[in-house]
Amino acid sequence: MTPVSRQVGRPPVWLVALLVFVAFAFQGTRGIWEPDEGRYSSAGVNMHESGDWLVPTLDREHPHLTKPPMTYWALATSFALLGHNEWGARLPAALAYIGTGLFVFGLGRRFCPSKPWLPATVWGLSFAPVIAANVVSTDPVLTFFETAAMYAFVEAWSRDDTDARRWYLAMWLGWALAFLTKGPPGLLPLLAMIAFVGLHDRGKLRALFAPAGLLLFVVVASSWFALVIAQEPDRLGYFLGYEVYDRVFTKTHDRNSEWYGPLEIYLPVFLVGALPWGAIALRAAGGPRATWRQWRARLRDRDRDWLLLAWWLLLPLAVFCLARSRLQLYILPLFVPIALMLSRPLARWHEANTGRFRNVAIGTALVLVALKGVLAYSPSDRDARDFTAQLERAIDVRTTDEIVFVDMRPFYGLNLYIDRTIEGIEIGQDRLPYSKFVARDSLCDEVAERELAVYAVKAHRADPFLVAARRCGAQPAYIGQLHADGNDIRLYTVDLPASAPAR
Repeated sequence: MTPVSRQVGRPPVWLVALLVFVAFAFQGTRGIWEPDEGRYSSAGVNMHESGDWLVPTLDREHPHLTKPPMTYWALATSFALLGHNEWGARLPAALAYIGTGLFVFGLGRRFCPSKPWLPATVWGLSFAPVIAANVVSTDPVLTFFETAAMYAFVEAWSRDDTDARRWYLAMWLGWALAFLTKGPPGLLPLLAMIAFVGLHDRGKLRALFAPAGLLLFVVVASSWFALVIAQEPDRLGYFLGYEVYDRVFTKTHDRNSEWYGPLEIYLPVFLVGALPWGAIALRAAGGPRATWRQWRARLRDRDRDWLLLAWWLLLPLAVFCLARSRLQLYILPLFVPIALMLSRPLARWHEANTGRFRNVAIGTALVLVALKGVLAYSPSDRDARDFTAQLERAIDVRTTDEIVFVDMRPFYGLNLYIDRTIEGIEIGQDRLPYSKFVARDSLCDEVAERELAVYAVKAHRADPFLVAARRCGAQPAYIGQLHADGNDIRLYTVDLPASAPAR
């Protein structure tokens, strides 16, 4: 691997400015979209308000353990700094985008030494990373930690002195933080890295698995899991069963588990996500046939740099395709090795040194920022901010303790805009596929609490709700109607007679 020249030790100012500009443009303009952004934002708000940084919650009461806490920690810290608003919700993703771009520059010094800024430019101006940086999710944060770990590995792998030990320690810390962000999926590039070293550079295995690094990884990666399992030992079965086995081998999570899921979910992301650089790199390489010949030649010559990138891309992709739970942003981290691969033919392209290439980069940045602006101002019936405005027009939120969603997915994003508890209950026989650690109280238990609650019910489910409320000895009263998530939603209050006992 190519040594690093002192002349390219730091990223150029223009690259940092570009990443900052793209990351923060319109970042606080768009409202919180349900369901995913709402869940993450609500958990971060509750963590900040409660001061409980160990167990995340969506409704201020029941544990929400579907993800490790790193993203929630980042959100809670951001809310503490910026307040409960869209800027606070999207700051972690923006910073992760910038940090990842800088690590890609560091990797570019090794993989593309003639133009180390090129991989970071390609990554930072690709469709998928830019759009993902505007989404409240674990995936931008995960991409940052995975890229940091791979950067540390490449630095350690390129050295034969005592400095390599420090880089290996930094690498294991990166993998531990990736594990604390998304659990086992965060370690897929680690498996690719181990496979690469074992097959192509066995002499590095002993240094890679130094006891100090492994100990650091185990302590950091397992700390949170050990604490929450100590609180309730049954959670170990939940983590291993529902969150690992079911996601990989069953369709329990109902996330594109069909055999054609990879083609439907991942292929469009790959085709669009690397635009415009995938098409430009293909042209720079001389077309599809020339590209295929070059790849075969690198594999035949056992080009170690190329083999590392191939393992980094293909092994995680194979696991994502085989697993039965699939969402578009799962493959976001793979755009880092893709950017490094695309940069190699681009670096040899004569137009990479001309004003035309600069104009393409500037034009791409402006188009991507304009797209963020369009998304920011586009109406959506999943916008929790719009739902909040409708709610405030229908009722006096100040006189309400909580908003209870009945037999429907709660709009947890409301928690960012109104300081009220957001809950969900179920009265139907067919239980929604929530984790058992996202508990659901019964309607009668909820009514018996005698809190000032507003019940949100889909219009076509209103009659079963009214019947169930009366069976609890309560008198429901209609107070208004909203429209969100493609449904007309009716609002009710429920009065429990004073003579009825509280449960």
